[in-house]
Amino acid sequence: MIFMHAGQILNAACGPLATTPVSQLSCLWFGSNQRTRATTIAIFTHKLGGAIAFLTSSAIVSLPGHIPRLLYIHLGLTFVACVVVLIYFPVQPPTAPSGAAELLMSYRTDRPNVSSWRISMKNVGRCMTTPSMVLLSTAGGIIAGTFGAWTGLFDTILKPENYSEQQSGWFAFGTLISCIVGGLCFGALADTRYFQRRLKILIVLAFICCFLAVFFFELSVHTVFYDKPLLHSTSLIIGLSVAFAGFFQGAALPLIYEAMAEIMFPLPESLSASILLQWLNITALILLFIAPNRAKLINLLVLIALGTSIIMSLLARITYRRRDEDERKECEKENEQVLNSDNMDPYQNQSISQSQYGSIS
Repeated sequence: MIFMHAGQILNAACGPLATTPVSQLSCLWFGSNQRTRATTIAIFTHKLGGAIAFLTSSAIVSLPGHIPRLLYIHLGLTFVACVVVLIYFPVQPPTAPSGAAELLMSYRTDRPNVSSWRISMKNVGRCMTTPSMVLLSTAGGIIAGTFGAWTGLFDTILKPENYSEQQSGWFAFGTLISCIVGGLCFGALADTRYFQRRLKILIVLAFICCFLAVFFFELSVHTVFYDKPLLHSTSLIIGLSVAFAGFFQGAALPLIYEAMAEIMFPLPESLSASILLQWLNITALILLFIAPNRAKLINLLVLIALGTSIIMSLLARITYRRRDEDERKECEKENEQVLNSDNMDPYQNQSISQSQYGSIS
């Protein structure tokens, strides 16, 4: 039992190392028109692993005595990942894919190691005193934490509607898959030129649609307001409502990561992401004490959290400092290329100019 608790502690301690730097890695390794998709993939990779585990764990563990078999498989997968990291895990690309990545790489090398802790605390204070950053990180953390607790209680919420534990598990699985699909769809949309500076529209739209989907779900189950569902509860209605809720919740989360990175630039993206994760953990911890035998209350809290997040997102003001830096660097490189071409062949440029404007004979 001691080793089990120690393993869980180590597993939890390593979690932030994989979930915090997602937006920073996308900035370092991908161009400005690929960042949101890269962030989405990094965020939802562990959810994909959870979905695969849902499908395979029952085949691996059919009896309680087979649990060690599953743990050994986890150990083997962890060992493979560790070996791959040891073989090849570069800190940064050889050349910066964007101006923001170039500045981030210089930021990492120019800071002295002696005062890194003091600089980190100063940067955290700067994040917590930026209103838009606080609004978006709180909204994203509350939604992610509440939504996770809500989907984890599907068996309790749907039991009065005569759904089995296995059916509730499939509903949660569908929600998980729709989260991934929603993140990928909105991530690709956010990377288009039209929406690169319109993240707020996409975030608010995703939250509103998620609110409507959860509200429709609650019309089909018992809640604190009424003992009898207002709509007839069917598998199709429940499945569609939780699928749409997961789709739009998954769509909003990567956009919030990217919006916070834009607001707090040139600070490292991992800093703003870590603050969001802290809000998520705090929310999940609070709900851990509220959730037992209070499924109706969790239903209400999900709606309240979504409504609050919509208001917070509307009040936030997203400034695209990182994208401005990218465009500024691109303009500088274009001007530099023009100057270099002018210096290399002035006679050719003169003849082009004369042919363009005409010459006096």
